[in-house]
Amino acid sequence: MNASGLKKILILSYFFPPCVLTAAQRSHGWARYLHRFGYYPIIITRNWERLIASPDDMHHDSGSQVIHQQHDGYEVWYVPFKGNRRDRLYARYGKTKYNTLRKALSYWELLAHHFITAVIPFKHIYYFADQYLKTHSDVSAMIVTGNPFEIFRFGYLLHRRHHIPWIADYRDDWTTSEVYQKRGLADSLLRWLERKSERRYISTAHCITSVSPYYAEKIGRFVKRPGHSILNGFVKSDFVPYNNLPLAPQFTIVYNGMLYPSQNIKVFLDAFKQLADQFAEHQQQLRLKFPGILFLKDVAKYVREQLKGYEHLLEMTERIPRQEVLNIQASAHLLLMVAHTGSKGIPSSKIYEYLALGKPVLICPGDDDILDQTFQPYNLGYIANTPAEAFEVLQKLFEQFLQGESALNRPDTAYSAQFSREIQVEKLAGLLDEMSLSTGNLSTSG
Repeated sequence: MNASGLKKILILSYFFPPCVLTAAQRSHGWARYLHRFGYYPIIITRNWERLIASPDDMHHDSGSQVIHQQHDGYEVWYVPFKGNRRDRLYARYGKTKYNTLRKALSYWELLAHHFITAVIPFKHIYYFADQYLKTHSDVSAMIVTGNPFEIFRFGYLLHRRHHIPWIADYRDDWTTSEVYQKRGLADSLLRWLERKSERRYISTAHCITSVSPYYAEKIGRFVKRPGHSILNGFVKSDFVPYNNLPLAPQFTIVYNGMLYPSQNIKVFLDAFKQLADQFAEHQQQLRLKFPGILFLKDVAKYVREQLKGYEHLLEMTERIPRQEVLNIQASAHLLLMVAHTGSKGIPSSKIYEYLALGKPVLICPGDDDILDQTFQPYNLGYIANTPAEAFEVLQKLFEQFLQGESALNRPDTAYSAQFSREIQVEKLAGLLDEMSLSTGNLSTSG
């Protein structure tokens, strides 16, 4: 499908496939579906030729020339990623040498990017977008999705240079984050600059979008722009191959992806150990899997320490292909989600995968916000805020397994269907329509 008859829009996104990180899925979903609602997306992103197996790999140069790919309903421009001096030091020496110099360069970049675009490591996304808009006057709207939040500077500058209306999309909150911790005068200066920059950049956006109603309202209030929630959702067709996979021979619980210090997984781990002790004669029929957790070594170490003596029930992996992760999840008996303590509005993309797979889901602990609100109406959703509550759920499901009744857990597909990415993209297209009416700027390409 070409762009004929569709309205061209530019999407700036640091993350995009073949990047295997979850952050790449949001903009990819928009690219796949926007043409169904009259829009032809042109994505500009960084080069992802280098495999990202650990956070350190993000610092390495990737690609030597611009690559253009055309797909059904959208096209992508991959621009080379050339790390700055700090990135080159990190890529070459890691954390073993020049720590003081690397920290000084990091601080300089954190200060300077508010004023100098050239210090931003992925600046070539901006340079390419600027040149593209100079030669393609039929592009009449733009979506810029962050993080990294320096990318909003690009939206601000491109709007000023080309008078193009734009939407600022937040996958996370920036300076309104509850997890921010003040660490001294230098950090306070950076925070002050970030807040000023966020308000300045977003003041030129038509509106903001984010991954939950709470984030959309909170961020919108701070930047004084209308806020709208566009959930991450799931691509229904991606899950068709996994609909009828057999369950694993052992009772298998899966937590997919990374864990952060703000996620109190100890609540669940205590309940899991209690389950293993309570059913000691059936321990060999228990499995707890963490695909991808070894991406963050410190977190994996913490989980191992908490499960000392139960290591024979634990499986951890490095980051693995998404198809392999989906196979693991599709054969599981229970999928686990852990809320961020003291924070609201953080849904995580994995919860929509969980709904698409039609599995029992345990939220432990809950968040009294979007996670609880999403899974309370779901017939296979469980919320536990204490080890005792979590144990009760685990005991119920494990006893079902021992009695051969796990396959009787059938999902409410009518409920989960509302979270499809196509429906969420339709909402995004509606915002583009509104922007078109208010600015009169969206033209149809010929």
